[in-house]
Amino acid sequence: MAYQSFYNITDWQNLPTQKTALNRTNLLHLENGVKEADNRIVQLDALKLSVEIANTLVKSVNVDTKTGVITVTKLNGAIETYDLDIERVVTNFDVTDEGIIILTLADGTEKQVDIGKFINTFKSSATVAFSMTDREVTATIIDGSVTMDKLDPSIQSELRQYMLDAQNARDSALQYQKFAKRYTIGDAEFDGSDTDNAKYYYEGTKQAAEATATNAKSAAQDAETATSQAMIATQKATNAAASANSASADAQIASEKSKIATAQAENATQRAKEAANSEQTAATKAEDAVNSANDAKRYAVGGVTAEDAQDNAKYYCQQAQKLKDQIDNAASLVIPQFFIDLETGALMSDKKAQGMRFWLEDGAFYGEAGSEEMEVTA
Repeated sequence: MAYQSFYNITDWQNLPTQKTALNRTNLLHLENGVKEADNRIVQLDALKLSVEIANTLVKSVNVDTKTGVITVTKLNGAIETYDLDIERVVTNFDVTDEGIIILTLADGTEKQVDIGKFINTFKSSATVAFSMTDREVTATIIDGSVTMDKLDPSIQSELRQYMLDAQNARDSALQYQKFAKRYTIGDAEFDGSDTDNAKYYYEGTKQAAEATATNAKSAAQDAETATSQAMIATQKATNAAASANSASADAQIASEKSKIATAQAENATQRAKEAANSEQTAATKAEDAVNSANDAKRYAVGGVTAEDAQDNAKYYCQQAQKLKDQIDNAASLVIPQFFIDLETGALMSDKKAQGMRFWLEDGAFYGEAGSEEMEVTA
């Protein structure tokens, strides 16, 4: 820090003038000047460079260009030397065909360096392939080379669970496929299914419908000459024919639903096989397999959604069986021919009424389908 001038001298004058009298003001001015000078001397002494430190400073430096030795002389006369070892400096180099660098030093000696020691070698494997472009090495994982044991344990566990779920869904789909076949056309693995399936009931219903149509036609012809009560039986036969047609349609629907269930089950099996390809595909296929299995179950036996309670092969089989039983009952009706015995004046029939009941009440003649067999006379 450079000091600035701070003291202004007093222009002292002799008597008799009184302008520069020796008074308190002028004497304090002198005192303050002396005090400031003293403070600055103390600061300069505190900041001055000590002799001990100054003696360690460099006085001169000499460099021998031939030997590379630097001689340093300090203020206290001490001398220090530093050898740069320039004779070990490389003055020339060459490279052999074998990749050996030959270094020539300043003192004429030679050093040999193998370049191969500075080069890293990258070798491709069955999993990772290396390539180099503009001295930039790139590693690429070969498609399809990563096996299960290379994956993270948590991913391995998740994939195995997907595979297990897909296999379970496939097994369920195959089982529902068997049920669909069993309720559609029958299956030898299920006892009694050869006479308890949609196809069997359809064929039986078809035959019963044909027989019913024939009986209905005959009944209609007999009804023309029979009493008005015989028309009830004719109407029953007509209803039976309509029920037969409905049963045939329901059986056809059951057959179509069974085909859909079979197709869904085959689709579920195919998707289950594809489920193991990758984690994402496994999750998707497993879900699709479960959905297909549920569809197969729905169209085979129902119980998946509220809507399929009456929309499956099993239900249609049961409805077909009920319709067949109704048709069989209608076909078994025996309509008698009624006539008046002119000698006795009695109402007579030529045969027993099977499956129907007739009676007279208050002079009127009544009839209804029933289980009794009786001969009517009056």
